[in-house]
Amino acid sequence: MKIDHLLSFRKVATTGSFTRAAQEMFITQPTVTHHIQMLEHELGYELFVRSSQETRLTPEGEALLHKVDVLAAMLDDIRNIGRPSEAVRGELNIAASSVMGTYVLPPALKTYALHWPEVSIRLHFANSYTTATWVQDGLVDLGFAPWAPGFNSLSFTLMHKDHCILAAGPGYSRGASPCPEDQDFSRCRFIFREKGTKVHDIAQDWIRAQPGHEKMPPPIITGDMESIKNLALHGAGIAILPRCCAARELELGLLKEIALPAQLPSIEYFLIQRKNDRLNRAAALLLDVLADLSGAGPAQ
Repeated sequence: MKIDHLLSFRKVATTGSFTRAAQEMFITQPTVTHHIQMLEHELGYELFVRSSQETRLTPEGEALLHKVDVLAAMLDDIRNIGRPSEAVRGELNIAASSVMGTYVLPPALKTYALHWPEVSIRLHFANSYTTATWVQDGLVDLGFAPWAPGFNSLSFTLMHKDHCILAAGPGYSRGASPCPEDQDFSRCRFIFREKGTKVHDIAQDWIRAQPGHEKMPPPIITGDMESIKNLALHGAGIAILPRCCAARELELGLLKEIALPAQLPSIEYFLIQRKNDRLNRAAALLLDVLADLSGAGPAQ
């Protein structure tokens, strides 16, 4: 029985969602599903009752969760052996892209804040180039963003990968059709990020490849991923964004993913560090948290 499988089970049980469990553990949803299937096969009983509306524990799953909670606490104690017992103080400065800072890092920062409450956390939002520049110049301890070229003094370690999707709210209408199932997007208005972002480049390339793109209404461009979702939820157009940004709305049925013949490109997000630079204790502990949540994590 593998500890990773048990920890994946615990995360699904506490979040109530395979999707959110995968996001918080920095692994893919198929990996989480595989862990649960292997665990159920080994134990000989089902752990979850799955339906389109919810994912809930079976009675056997409830009993197992109590045991795994004890195991997780023991693992924390083991990891803390040999660590200095004195309180960690100081400031943790990190820079992140909108996707990483809003949707990927929060579970790790929550855990970090609980363990080291006396550390002041500063999260700065920036695009890829600015994030890398701040790390290079020592203005922040760590960066989390898509890869930026031209920074030979920095190391980029893959942390998260997600593909872009088209998503529309139930109120969106182009003519008589609530959604363009016929793949005719010529009258659709799209909503996506500003120039200088990976999402913008992906959106523009895809739109220009569509028949009749010259007839499309002008897009709505915004610098905030939440505003893209809210505009789509209110029927203002079709959002183009990484899937993790809309995972909860898709799961609740508030947004509908529009199926495409070919999947839109993926975006890779990296941990950005200065090469051969010794991290301060506050920053090093964040890498420990990320490694614990992922079951592997980037090498320090």
